[in-house]
Amino acid sequence: MILRRFTKHLTDQNWFAVGLDVLVVITGIFLGMQVTEWNEERALYKTETELLNELKREIIGSIRVTELRRDSYLQLTEAGSRSLDFISSDAQCGTKCWPILVDLFHASQWLSVQVRRSTYENMRLMGLPRNRAIIDSVESYLLENKLNAEVLDERPYYRSIVRQLIPLEIQEFYWEHCYAYVDGAEIYSFDCPSNVSDDLVKQTVRAIVQRSDIKLHLTEWTGFTTTVPNSLDNQNIAARKAITLIDAELERRQ
Repeated sequence: MILRRFTKHLTDQNWFAVGLDVLVVITGIFLGMQVTEWNEERALYKTETELLNELKREIIGSIRVTELRRDSYLQLTEAGSRSLDFISSDAQCGTKCWPILVDLFHASQWLSVQVRRSTYENMRLMGLPRNRAIIDSVESYLLENKLNAEVLDERPYYRSIVRQLIPLEIQEFYWEHCYAYVDGAEIYSFDCPSNVSDDLVKQTVRAIVQRSDIKLHLTEWTGFTTTVPNSLDNQNIAARKAITLIDAELERRQ
C-alpha cells in the first residue's frame, strides 16, 4: 500500500507527497525501534531486579556460613590454647588423657572461608548491576573474602603431623563421636565419651607431646587462628553494607 502510493507520487513527480511518504516511513521505523528498545529495557529491568534479589539471598547465605566458620575458628583457638598450656606444663595427663587428645585433634581442624559468588559473577557478565555503588560495595566485600581465603589456602603443618601420630582406631572414633557436620556447621564436641583403650590414649598423647617440633607448629597455627574471627567479622560488615545498598535499590524499584 505505502510502496504503491510512494511509486505513484514519484511517477507524478509530486515531491511534497514523496517527502511526506518518506517522513511517514522514517517515523514508523523510529517508533518501531523505540518500542523495541523500550521492551528490551523493560525486560532487562525485570531481569536485573530478579538478579538483585538473588544476589541479596546469596550474600545473606554467605554471611550465615561465615558466622559458622567464625564460631568454629574460635573453638579451634580455644582447643589450641589448652593444648599449648598442657604441652608447656610438662605434666602427665594421668586420668585425663582423653580430653587432652580431643583438644589436640580439634586444634588440627581447618575450614575454608570462601563464599559463593556465582550470582554476582553472572551479573557482571551481563553488565549488571548498573548501580555503581552496589558494584563497588560488593567488590569490596568479595575482595575481603578473597584475602581471607588466600591466607587459609595452605593447610597448617600441625594438622598433618598430629594426625600422623594419632592411631586410626582413635581417628575413626573421633569422627563418629566428637565431630558432626550439621546444616553447614562443623560441630566439635569437647566432652565426647571415649571407649578407646586408656593405655592407647595415654601413649598417643605422650607421642604427640614428645615430638620436638609439635609445640612450634601448634603455636604458629593457634596464633594464626586467633586473627581469623575478627577478619571474618569485618568481612560480614562489608557484606551487610552491600545488602543495605541492594535493599535501597530494590525499594526504589517498587
